Amino acid sequence: MAQVAVSVGGMTFSVGCQDGEEDHLHVITQSVSQRLEEVQKLLSPEGEKHALFLTALLLADDLYETKKKIMTEADRATLEKGRRHEELEKETNSRLHDAADMADSLLQQVEDHIKTHNAALGKNS
Repeated sequence: MAQVAVSVGGMTFSVGCQDGEEDHLHVITQSVSQRLEEVQKLLSPEGEKHALFLTALLLADDLYETKKKIMTEADRATLEKGRRHEELEKETNSRLHDAADMADSLLQQVEDHIKTHNAALGKNS
């Protein structure tokens, strides 16, 4: 496990992380630092602790909003079930359309046969 020194708000902290995750830790620390600077400029907190608390709240709010947007496994399963249902419905409609076309064709053949048959009977009578 690696130990990394990171700075936030002028304070340095030693943080443990998995080997190879040091760059990631620096990136997210920089993100926290940027957010803290924004809080200090925009919200005029009453000291360092208040600024860190407001920064934590804003980051937690970002996380909460992001989680709301991410589909759960159940949501994905429901969506996939809906897609399969749509595909089956399209296939069924296509087959019904083909069956209707065949029925129309057969009906036309029967009507033509009847006309031919009636015409032949009419000539013989």
